[in-house]
Amino acid sequence: MCDFNEENSPENEKEVDVSQKEQTSENEEIDTPQEKQTSENEEANVSKEKSVSAVETGDKPKKKCLNKKKSIIISATALVLTAVIALSTVLLIGKKDKGNYPEFGGSPIAISDTVHEVYVGTTPYKMVENGTTKYKLLVDDLMAHSEAVNEFKEIFQLATGIVIQVEEDNGVGFSENATYISLGETSALKNSGIVPDYQTIGNQGYQIETKGKSIFVIGKNSGLLFGVYDLLNKLVDYDMYTTFGPYVKRNLKEISLPDLKIKEVPDIEYRIPVMGAQFNSKKLTHRMRYQTSGEIIVPGGSAHNILDWIVPLEEYKDSKPEWFSRDQKQLCYTARGDKDAYAEMLSVAVENIKAQLERYPSQSAMSITQMDVGVWCECNACQALQDYYGADSASQIMFVNDVATTVKEWLDNEQGGREVQFMIFAYHKSEDAPAKQNEDGTWVAIDDKVKLKENVSVWIAPIYEDYTISVTHENSIRIRTLMESWHAVADSYFVWAYNVYFDNYLIPYDSYASMQDLVKYFVSHNTEFLWVQGNWNLRQNTGYDQLKCYLYSKLLWNCNLNVNELIADYFDKVYYEASDIMEETFWSWRALSEIQRGLGRSGNIYMSPKEEKYWPKRYLDTQLAKMEEAKKLIEKYQTEDPSLYKEIYDSIVCETMSLRYLMLELYSTSLDKQALADFKREFKNDANRLNFGMISEFDSMEAYLNKN
Repeated sequence: MCDFNEENSPENEKEVDVSQKEQTSENEEIDTPQEKQTSENEEANVSKEKSVSAVETGDKPKKKCLNKKKSIIISATALVLTAVIALSTVLLIGKKDKGNYPEFGGSPIAISDTVHEVYVGTTPYKMVENGTTKYKLLVDDLMAHSEAVNEFKEIFQLATGIVIQVEEDNGVGFSENATYISLGETSALKNSGIVPDYQTIGNQGYQIETKGKSIFVIGKNSGLLFGVYDLLNKLVDYDMYTTFGPYVKRNLKEISLPDLKIKEVPDIEYRIPVMGAQFNSKKLTHRMRYQTSGEIIVPGGSAHNILDWIVPLEEYKDSKPEWFSRDQKQLCYTARGDKDAYAEMLSVAVENIKAQLERYPSQSAMSITQMDVGVWCECNACQALQDYYGADSASQIMFVNDVATTVKEWLDNEQGGREVQFMIFAYHKSEDAPAKQNEDGTWVAIDDKVKLKENVSVWIAPIYEDYTISVTHENSIRIRTLMESWHAVADSYFVWAYNVYFDNYLIPYDSYASMQDLVKYFVSHNTEFLWVQGNWNLRQNTGYDQLKCYLYSKLLWNCNLNVNELIADYFDKVYYEASDIMEETFWSWRALSEIQRGLGRSGNIYMSPKEEKYWPKRYLDTQLAKMEEAKKLIEKYQTEDPSLYKEIYDSIVCETMSLRYLMLELYSTSLDKQALADFKREFKNDANRLNFGMISEFDSMEAYLNKN
């Protein structure tokens, strides 16, 4: 199981340029999963009754009912050609309407009762006119909201060239003719008649409203910052798509004042960046409306901590052996059934947790979780609970419930009602819930003693899943059983899912057709925290992983968004004139991915498909040729806007890295000596320049390049 490392807490974070080879992690670093999956359920072979594949034609669903055909040649092995023919109907359905593309639309999971209220109208007023503005930022607390202020200034200037003025509130009040962008609880807000709905928006959501000639952004903690980003989206079309810089409309000389009434709350409250480029940069994390793990989880309170400091083994193993399993690898959650020993052990745990919470007053989650070994206490008391409840987790639940109840009383009485959510792991020996399944398929708790308290969540890490198939697929029964059984005893979840080949970051992991169903399923089960872990220690992305990170940032906020529209928008905003050809390479890869599935490719996160049958040379050649063509389509920006040219160019080069790696691994013998040397040199230069520091979870790019 991966573990967060608390060394890089938010208080010690420093922003690091992604071009640097060494970067300080601004999310807490993680260790590797200890359990490696050895086998996976694989998709059934694709029907052989379907005809003419999109991977041959290179077709992709097109915007505005346009239908372009581009030819991509796949190597002429009989097996691949059979699979190509088999895919036709699936991949050609919906070509005239991207919104109905079968894999990325029409999810069977329906989600309602979310908060995404957006009204955008017009006013007769101008915010920017002839390249100037009278508007100022009005801020209630400059120190508390410095990030929101600085981000607005930087991004607004990138779009308009204007350095907007900032005014700290000194009781200016509200006027219909005032020209303010108000951030936070300003006097202008208090006198405007706008009523903040903090109960609904919580700590992550926000409100944006226009009143008179002013705009008001309302939110607590991260919510205010996320509201600023949304306002910038409405004003200058801001969004964050890649690691290379924000997208905005540029050289804007006129901006009309919009009439706004917006209330937004994310569908998943706590959202961790999927890929390492964002995971290791606080700025990139926030700009995609994620959070760093250190902003959510109390340092020391992430994972596998019960014997580290909550009931520290080293301190008590000799004096209190009854507190630990006989092999001293886990806590004995019953203290051998001795009530006095249990009460003393509980007191130690509570006092240590209280001290940690006092040291870190801003975080709102903490795990109380077993050590990362597949053993449990087997004393008579623990075994009796296991026999009765049918699950080792029962003893852990009872202990953590007692801890959480006692700590909550202290938080309510002495810490101003601070809210902290505790988590236990459903993992290793504690994976099974103390629940039983009825004849109608529903699950119920064995009894009320093993129902988690309201301030305790279960943290599920389904490491054995195939994330290339939908959670609704018949082969995803394991994850559904896990979730449904725990739903009988828990009201909320923290989820740690997976989204990459950990044995090879440069080979694409195709979870595109499953990601929306996955997020919707977790939303439907009241999941508060979701990290779909990708290449956490790689500082750059290839194989369309950057698009994946962008899509997850949107879906975790609003799981009902149209994925096809998001994909089209991504390619338009990242690649400009090269949008069509780069999007074409994506859909061609998606078609090849379906062929790979038919050829037996596994969704196992430790079994990357690095074989010639999965990656025909002509496919790699054609994709690389298209990306070279894409570079030519953006050449005008070399002189018109050199910084923009570099962003687009580097985004294209990043997508070549996966293809070039596969060429080196599978087809290097097709190049003569000099050509191979040149190919390797250029690959190495780009890997170093773009900060591709790792090739897998444990293997550095430097070591790989030195061997090759």
